[in-house]
Amino acid sequence: MELTNTPRKRRTWCYIMPPQAYEISCDICGGSHLNWSEYDHLIWCYDCEKDTPGTGGIFDGPIPLNLCLDLGLNFDKIDLSTGQRLCLTQTASGIIWEE
Repeated sequence: MELTNTPRKRRTWCYIMPPQAYEISCDICGGSHLNWSEYDHLIWCYDCEKDTPGTGGIFDGPIPLNLCLDLGLNFDKIDLSTGQRLCLTQTASGIIWEE
């Protein structure tokens, strides 16, 4: 997928764990030398030297949240404008992230 003509929105947050922790890989080379891109919905592949959508990893299907947490996955986020950690909290009405 070529992204040169696609308008890009800057990312405002990212997960505290790297993309590989969520089984995301590069959709171009299949590699795992990645980081979160500065743009929404993209990863940066160090091998391809490109921002790319990547694979969906565990986000491609239902996520058994408690099992993921038991396995050591963390879904907390970093607010990139403040540097604050936003912790995942389960409520009766769903999931929220709060300081």
